[in-house]
Amino acid sequence: MTEFTNRYYPTVSLRRGEMRAFEKLPESEKQKTLPVVLLAPWLNSIKFANTFRIIEKSIGDQPIVVDLDRYYQSDSPLESRAYFWSLLQPSEGPAKWMKLVEEHPNYIPCIQHLNVAAEIVETQVEWAQSLGRGFCFRFESDRHQDLRNYVLSHLKHIDDNTLVIIDFGYSDYSESLRLELNDLLEQLFDFSSELRVVLTGSNFPNDFSDFDNFASSHQIASRALYSELKTQFGNYNLFYGDWASTKPRAYDGRGSAPLPRIDYPTASAWIIARSKDEQWSLEDASLRITRLPEWADRPKVWGTGMIEKTALGRPGGITTHPEAIAVRINIHLFIQANYGAPTVPNQPKGRWKDPI
Repeated sequence: MTEFTNRYYPTVSLRRGEMRAFEKLPESEKQKTLPVVLLAPWLNSIKFANTFRIIEKSIGDQPIVVDLDRYYQSDSPLESRAYFWSLLQPSEGPAKWMKLVEEHPNYIPCIQHLNVAAEIVETQVEWAQSLGRGFCFRFESDRHQDLRNYVLSHLKHIDDNTLVIIDFGYSDYSESLRLELNDLLEQLFDFSSELRVVLTGSNFPNDFSDFDNFASSHQIASRALYSELKTQFGNYNLFYGDWASTKPRAYDGRGSAPLPRIDYPTASAWIIARSKDEQWSLEDASLRITRLPEWADRPKVWGTGMIEKTALGRPGGITTHPEAIAVRINIHLFIQANYGAPTVPNQPKGRWKDPI
């Protein structure tokens, strides 16, 4: 039985940057997290099984929570896509979902409940209890206008081995959001003071025009919301999660190529280095990051090593936008996994490998 404890719960989807960022974390740091992995076909793989291989390569065989990535879109006729869409079918999908999870001993299932009949939800709960791994209900505010009533309608299925994940989606900090979450948490903990709840969300910027030349940093809204609510619900099992400095998949069409940019995460904000006016290269942006006061407290992980290498113009540094994303995620994962520690370990246990 996996214990749902006060760990870091990053939500990650099957994209190159997220998988590479996890792969480059030391094993000791991976084990401080309980990743919530949203399954979808891996790139242009014909077989859906490639998804499982990539997860194992990147995260290993540690316990992970698994759900389906409902943000994923594709009109490809590949076999992997057809299988994925079949998992989302409300009548036939849950049976296939249960078979998928059973085949992977480290997978902790999210109960498939969206548009699923009550009796099928109950069947999944009984099945999950028989597996003895624990199970989760994951609720996405993007898919429910009244998240509170939707969550409360499933409370009868919750027991001591259940984790409730409240994903407030892509949303910046606001007083109305805080009040909505506060009301929901009050009702959840009134139902059971022993309930284990994860709050997660994302607000990594869509538009970077306001961040030219270090004009400002960007607050991590999920951390700010959690910190405020944890003050009120500190005696309960309320745990922190976020989208690992990413966003849910978006399919708004391709715009112009992004300007070279390096993002440096801190505990509560992202510092964004780019300049449209001065046409900074990735090397220029990296060099400016390494001159910031915040750089002195950097963790010695793969991501910061890549920024240093790029700033010095050495081979093996950051050369593409996807690499820069992986670097940001890797640093963010490490910092959030160690958030609140008396002293954040500057050198994680396990051998750090030079990327050259």
